[in-house]
Amino acid sequence: MTPWFKTSLLLCALLASSASAAVDRYAVQFSEGLERVDVQLCFHGKAPDRLYRHEAAAQHASAIQFGEKTLTARNTATRMLLPELPPNACLTWHYELTAAAAAMDYATAYMVGDSVVAETALWFWKGPRERPVEVRVSLPAGQQLSSPWPRDEGDPTLYRPEPTATSWTSRSAIGPFTPQPIPLAGGQLELTLLGVHDAATAHKLRVWVEESAAATSSVFGHFPRAHTQVLVVALGPRSEPVPWAHVIRGGGAAVQFYVDETRPLEEFRADWTATHEFSHLLLPFVARDDRWLSEGMASYYQNVLRARDGRLTERQAWQAMEDGFQRGRDSVHGDTLREASRSGWRSTRRVYWSGAAMMLEADMRLRRQTAGTKTLDTALRALHDCCFDAGKRWFADELLQELDRLNNTDVFMSVYAEHIEARNFPDLSAIYQQLGVERLGGAIQLSDSGPESVLRAAIMQPAAAQNPAASARDSAP
Repeated sequence: MTPWFKTSLLLCALLASSASAAVDRYAVQFSEGLERVDVQLCFHGKAPDRLYRHEAAAQHASAIQFGEKTLTARNTATRMLLPELPPNACLTWHYELTAAAAAMDYATAYMVGDSVVAETALWFWKGPRERPVEVRVSLPAGQQLSSPWPRDEGDPTLYRPEPTATSWTSRSAIGPFTPQPIPLAGGQLELTLLGVHDAATAHKLRVWVEESAAATSSVFGHFPRAHTQVLVVALGPRSEPVPWAHVIRGGGAAVQFYVDETRPLEEFRADWTATHEFSHLLLPFVARDDRWLSEGMASYYQNVLRARDGRLTERQAWQAMEDGFQRGRDSVHGDTLREASRSGWRSTRRVYWSGAAMMLEADMRLRRQTAGTKTLDTALRALHDCCFDAGKRWFADELLQELDRLNNTDVFMSVYAEHIEARNFPDLSAIYQQLGVERLGGAIQLSDSGPESVLRAAIMQPAAAQNPAASARDSAP
């Protein structure tokens, strides 16, 4: 019996005896040089009949051990069917972490200096979602873990992932970095900068992240999630400040940015990506086949919020939206919006900007019907306050029905019915006329002669809440 196994058995026994909660418990230990991660999983009561992991995990993972016995249950690369186990059984395995990261596959595992970033499910065999888990992590001296999983308030080594940890993907980073807490109204970001080696660059990236997140907070009056992991990975010189980014929701909220850290702060402020990604957190997870809704909402707010906090003028924001709408029009290929949402990258612009046009239309109808007392902002806030289950996957029609129910309206489903089977891009000419938005060639001009120009201005006017980044963004590092 190995020393690790003896130690982890004792730890598991202590945990089981000291806690009454019905949770499956993981004990995770990273080796001194991060070459290896050893994992023990102790079930509460009867073990599940199967475990799951990432499809790329098999190459660098050991077999699962039950005591001295290697489990020989029928398995695939992603699933293991477990044999009958006694109650409260403990399983162990290990994963060769730096060997996997040496391949520098940004979709699974890679190195950034002395730090490792990895899809958590490479080393984290996962049980059924209905089984809650907690994870105790042991790290070598000088190493830190960045994870979307919320920490226990009284024990920084203990993590209590949301139920999505066992069904959705997540990324963890391990290395000699120092996570930076960024407090926001209603929540906190945990910012980790990888590949950043000087204080001025670190300050610049923190200001950019804080400013973009604060803009999102203005929609509800608070940030939509209590804890959000933010990973910023420096890539060196690229053709734009943020070549790519994404939101991940396994076990908690996370946003990951890949950046050209050499760019000045003004270029990051002018970039839409961070505002777009944080705006995704205004909605719960929407099914991928309905990405027109989640991506359309974020595309709409990426311009509205930058106007509200002063990064764009009102005219610049409408110009940015119209430029996006034109890219959407140019990407129509004869399929319906529903069909386009289920196809590949060829339809991305059509899907994103059709969804944004629909959000503009819904926002305008709400404002018009209620004399401005209800807006897209207030509708989403009602959903958040009522029914924001971070672990639920929503389909577009059920989410829009819920928005209508909460707001005593039929606006959202009406917009949905008008456009989901349409083969053309939404026609915005009547809305533009009402708002006083004029297209002169490719340029946008704003006119107060539109009968609803007041509503147009209201969409883009600064939020009442102050941006907490504003006072710090121009100060020296």
